[in-house]
Amino acid sequence: MPEILPLSLRHRRPGRIRPQLGPIRDALARLGDPQSVYPSILIVGTNGKGSTAAILDAVLQAHGVATGLTTSPHLVAVAERIRIRGRNIDRADLERHLESLAMNEDLTFFETITGAAFLAFAEAGVEVAVLEAGMGGSWDATRVAGSTIAGITNVGSDHAGWLGRDVLDRARDKGAPLRSASRAVIGSGVAAEHVAAVGSLHAVPAGELIKAAALGDGRLLLAWDDVAIEVPVPLAGAHQIANVQLALALARCAEAEGHLVRLEPAAVAEGLANVRWPGRLSEHTVGGRKILVDGAHNLEGAVALAAHLGRQPERYNLLFSCLDDKDVEGMADVLAPVVGEIAVCPLDDERAMAVSRIAAAFSNTLQAPDPLTALNRLPDPVVAAGSLRLVGALLEAAEEGVGS
Repeated sequence: MPEILPLSLRHRRPGRIRPQLGPIRDALARLGDPQSVYPSILIVGTNGKGSTAAILDAVLQAHGVATGLTTSPHLVAVAERIRIRGRNIDRADLERHLESLAMNEDLTFFETITGAAFLAFAEAGVEVAVLEAGMGGSWDATRVAGSTIAGITNVGSDHAGWLGRDVLDRARDKGAPLRSASRAVIGSGVAAEHVAAVGSLHAVPAGELIKAAALGDGRLLLAWDDVAIEVPVPLAGAHQIANVQLALALARCAEAEGHLVRLEPAAVAEGLANVRWPGRLSEHTVGGRKILVDGAHNLEGAVALAAHLGRQPERYNLLFSCLDDKDVEGMADVLAPVVGEIAVCPLDDERAMAVSRIAAAFSNTLQAPDPLTALNRLPDPVVAAGSLRLVGALLEAAEEGVGS
């Protein structure tokens, strides 16, 4: 059953976007600017922000740092968006902090959740907050934290209508937090031709702070200063290596800022072993069947997923749906050649793409009225992808849930 939203969120449309910082700044100022009580690290980019944030959060915790983490979107429950010391915020605390913002009728859904996160972190006494930007960088609500450390994963094709049709315009927008941070890191996923547009003259490549090399069999060699350690890649997919590298580079920045004494090899290994980030090439049991789910929601995500599927010993069948602002034709061109049977379905979202368009992009598809029916029409093995909304709908029915 879909989650019943807290009362103070029910009238706020999740899809509403506003390119302004004034309203959230004013709302937080009336509450004493809780976002200024603790230092924060902001992660921007197109893909991999959430994975990088989850990795960084786990590594900082392993070093004894009391962390707050805010990410988006959630998969099943809104409380997933706010984590304190590695655990989802308590529902009662979430509702209380949301209620503190209820008088601000014009705040968007994302602004309200972000404000609640700032309030929760201040009350809990977190020592460092790890923030995942929602969209872009120049006017995302997370910007009001004034993060002194910022990193960027990559610059892709998403949200061109808001951030700019030209990729360099999108790079400039996403680079805004790096330009205002005292320490900034460029992830290895940022193409060389986009670095100048990010515009942060003091930013350093993640590879200058952390060396990362794949060893095969899911293992990774990490090196910094006089340290070298071999660890398992914490999340599936070769693309996660860049996210690990950026997360640890940001941890080194936190070290330089005095938020942890020293980046310790044992704590790094412990933190990486503790990373949990469902919906990113993760396996779950739904209806008694093991399925692979991935939030690949744009062309770049589809390319990464296709590369992963192409390396598997058996051919997966695809369950797919997406939102209406996605390049579904491009995603189909990438995914169709590496999968077997394909089933498509609508999403319970005001921005869902029409099933007829999805089916036309893939051709030769099975159509179903909902994700679970679509799943039941496919043989094993199955991978579900195209939207985190689809992943969330499936995980609502997962036997093991998504954890807390």
